[in-house]
Formats: sequence, C-alpha cells, structure tokens
Amino acid sequence: MSDPEPAGRTNTPRLLYIDNLRILVISLVIVSHCSITYGGPGGWFFIDPGNTPGTPFVLAIIDTINQSFFMGFFTLVSAYFIVPSLLRKGRKMFAHDRLIRLGIPLLFFVLVINPFIALLLMIAGAPLPLPLSTLLNPITGPAFGPMWFVWFLLLATGAYLLWTAYRPPAVPGSMPMRPIPGLAAIAGFGLLLGVVTAVVRVFIPIGSTWLFNFQLPFFPQYIALFIAGIWAAENRWFDSIPEHLGKTCTLFALALIAIEPFFLYSVLNSPGGLPLVMGGLHWQAACYALWEQMACVMIITALIWIFSRHLNVQGPVTKAMAADSYTVYVFHPIVLVSLSLVFAGITLPQLAKFALVLPLAITFSFILAHLIRTLPGAKQVL
Repeated sequence: MSDPEPAGRTNTPRLLYIDNLRILVISLVIVSHCSITYGGPGGWFFIDPGNTPGTPFVLAIIDTINQSFFMGFFTLVSAYFIVPSLLRKGRKMFAHDRLIRLGIPLLFFVLVINPFIALLLMIAGAPLPLPLSTLLNPITGPAFGPMWFVWFLLLATGAYLLWTAYRPPAVPGSMPMRPIPGLAAIAGFGLLLGVVTAVVRVFIPIGSTWLFNFQLPFFPQYIALFIAGIWAAENRWFDSIPEHLGKTCTLFALALIAIEPFFLYSVLNSPGGLPLVMGGLHWQAACYALWEQMACVMIITALIWIFSRHLNVQGPVTKAMAADSYTVYVFHPIVLVSLSLVFAGITLPQLAKFALVLPLAITFSFILAHLIRTLPGAKQVL
C-alpha cells in the first residue's frame, strides 16, 4: 500500500503483478465494507437501516474469506518494499518519505474525511457510529477508521528502523539468499499462526476495540506477515515461487475456501451462533483461527504465484488503477457512504442493494482517486 515507488515512475523496474494484485485487494477492501453496510459481520460508518435482522449467509462468507488474508496481504507487500527503499534512499530520506506518504493522509483522514462523513450522516439523519461521535475518543484514541492500518504501518516501520540501527539490512549480493520456504514450512507457519491467534482470542475476542481502533485479535497475523515481508524482500521470494509449490498452495487455498461455507453454516445454525467463532474457550473459535491463518498463507502464496506467472503485464487502465490504489484506500469511505445513503431510501433486498452499490463504489472510488492525484503535489503524497 505504501509503495516507495508509485506506479508510473520509470527509474526502477516495476513488479507489475504486485501492482495488479493491489488493484484486486483494494477492491476487496471495498467489497468487505460494502458487505458490512448491508448486514455482513463487522463495523462500518453506515449500516443500511433497511437491513433485515440477521447476517445474510453470502455476505458472511465473503467477509470471513476476505478477512482471512486481505489486510495481511497489504502488510506483507508493504514490508516487502521497505528493504529496497531503505537501501536506496538511506535512513533519513526513507523516514522522511514514509512520514509524508503515511502521515499526511492519516492526518487528512482524521481532520477532514472523518468530519465530512459525519456531516453526511447528520444531514441524512443517520446515527453516528462511535468512531465518528468524537474526533478524539478517550478510550479508542483518534477516529482513524480504516486508516488504522496506515497508523500500524507507521509504527511497524518505525520499529524496523530502530532494529536496523543495530542490524542494518544486507546489501543485495553481499550474502547468499535463503531458499524460499517449502510447502511444509508454509503450512507450519500457518498452523503456528493459527495457534497463537486462537490463544489471543481466548482473552481478546473478535470485535474487541483497542487504542486507535486496533482490532488486536487479528494482529498476530499482521505482525508476523510484516516480519515475513522483510525476510521475503531480503531473499526475493516473491519472484521465485516454484511451479509445484504455487500449484499445491492454490489447490490448498481452493479447498480451504470450499470448506468455509459448510463450517460457517454449521456455526450459524448452532445454539451459540456466530459468537462461537469470535473467541473465548470454544472449539469453534480455535478451528476458525486455524482455518483463517492456514487460508491466509495459502491464498497469499497462490495469488502471488498466479499473478507473477500470468498477470505480470499492464495496459493504460490497469497502470492508472495501480497508481491510484493507495488513494482509493484513503477516500473510498466517502464514496461508499455517499452511495449507500442514496440507496438507503430504496426498498430492495439486502443482497440486491449490495450487488448494485458495490460495482458503483469500486468504479467511482477509482475515478475519484484518479482525479485527486491530478491535483498539484498530490502524487508526492498519494
């Protein structure tokens, strides 16, 4: 997300498949937030008041599959570009650029976008969710909304810079590269991550809000994948996933995705319902944590392999969309909330509204982002 060399510059070779993956995953972010708007599990700025009670099964499946990997993917990719950027720019310039590209959009969201969304909701007569009820909540801190992730990247990058003061990153070619982990290592990583996640959720179940609106039940994945991204960059693992490993991980990913609806259906139709997978001492929560993290590592590996082999090209449209993806992340709440407010007065089934609003939200978010980046100085920040 915080790409040190925005798409469109030609001074360094582009990993076009990573750019294309970013387009996919930023679209999935909008998918998840639109899903929550129309009754999927989770919290968002605006929930359509016309939703019927309960969670539509299709939206629950979409949310759980997306949540298993998409923010972890952003973390992994963001970390992957830190090492080459740091070596190229040096510590001082790297830190300066990272503060500009992460800090300014974060402040703009808190001071401008959040109040603007609050104004939209007040004009429409919609209730304000807790993150918008005040710019500085004494419990959760500033109202970061989805920009919690940018704040996390700032903190993680700062921690890595402190680490490199004692252990500088190796210059490419100065040390032999470690081979890419095999299937057993990847599966073992997912299994270990699942166990740690399950333990964390015994004490901090899904839905618990922490300082800066951090969702700590998901943070074992984010922290682990940030570290994995650093290691992957030092050894250029993204570019060297073997054919057999990519195919095997793809099959495992498809199998894990296929079993999710059956597991979720059994949980939703049990006496305890959805809260059983959220955390606590429930076998369903442990199974869900294991499934989630195994799905994460397999889906991410499969997507990187598929895109690097078959989608490492760009046309003018995808090139522009890739360059605009970070801006889409920052500004898509305005587009999605505005569209969902427009459709709030229309009587339609939840899934029908979801199907109508989603493509409009994705399209208009990319259009708005492209227009914003034409403003003077915008490309230096976004």
